[in-house]
Amino acid sequence: MQLRVVQLATLAAAAAAYRVPTAPVPAPALATARPLPLAARSASPRLAPPRCVASSPELDDKTLDAGALGRYVFAVLIQMVAVTTAFGFVDLACYGPLPGGAELGGPLPWQAVVGIFVAMSLRSRVFSPLDNSRPELRTGVSADDDAALRLRLDTEVAKLKNTYLREECYKRGLAVDGTMDRKEYVAVLEAYYERGGAGGDKVGSGEDRIMPDWTPPGVTFPLMWVGVVAPLRAFAASLVYEASTGRLNGAHLDDPVLLWLVFHLCVGDTWNTVNNVERRTGAAVPGVVLVWLTTLYAAKQFYDVSPVAGGLLGLTAVWITVAGALVADTWRINNAVAPEPLYPHKPPGTISVTRLLFEDAMTS
Repeated sequence: MQLRVVQLATLAAAAAAYRVPTAPVPAPALATARPLPLAARSASPRLAPPRCVASSPELDDKTLDAGALGRYVFAVLIQMVAVTTAFGFVDLACYGPLPGGAELGGPLPWQAVVGIFVAMSLRSRVFSPLDNSRPELRTGVSADDDAALRLRLDTEVAKLKNTYLREECYKRGLAVDGTMDRKEYVAVLEAYYERGGAGGDKVGSGEDRIMPDWTPPGVTFPLMWVGVVAPLRAFAASLVYEASTGRLNGAHLDDPVLLWLVFHLCVGDTWNTVNNVERRTGAAVPGVVLVWLTTLYAAKQFYDVSPVAGGLLGLTAVWITVAGALVADTWRINNAVAPEPLYPHKPPGTISVTRLLFEDAMTS
């Protein structure tokens, strides 16, 4: 009996050890693959990024124009200093000693204050170091202008001065500066003609924007600024000027409240450069929002001194709201045709097309 148990156990062990022959199953490639050398890994193709994060080729050539942003801020500061200095001389003439010992001894009449601020509303840009030409006063580069310059480049390029070539580049919104020589200016202009001249895609090329269907007639804007906005600003400023007699022991043009209106005008002049001179439809949108906000803030400051003055200045924000809606809708339409970022941009590797007026004089 004991012998049979031993035999059964031996047979069970042999059966357990027995395996049916089968073909070997290859292991997955990833489990057996050895790590690739570093050179091979760097040369291997990379997966394309998902479409939701893939960069747009049309936006790759539109990098932030930090030089333009800096010049915009600097221009507002310079303009504020220039205006307050001019106002300070007027205040000094009103209350300070004049040649010969004479003194005016009193504030300006309200009519004079109205005249000063009407002039400021219409011509404050004379204090700005940027080109703030209004759209009705600025002419774009035409095909005839391009043809005339093309002829001069072909026939008398050696006689053309650097200042002339630089100015022609600026008219066309081309990124140049005063340190370039004749060959570099000519190369920039040649590239401009290769892109199609006045019909190409560039900043400053004239009326190259698609305007909304509801755009008011062109004559509406100068009529509103001259006939409505400027008088409202001027009369509001005269009320604050007269009210400042009790607050400052004398009426002053350099009244801190009046200077908020001046700040608004300076921001508006810089925005004019962005929208009407440099033709930046994207950057003009946050720019006009800033113009609108400075209007409201100045109106609030005026209201605290004279509710009537604040109401008059606040009315001007209504028209700026309409103008801002037009600017935003213009960007929307043009952005649907070609991507236009909401910031000043320039092609990579180029300088800013925004120039302060005195920069050319310093580099000539």
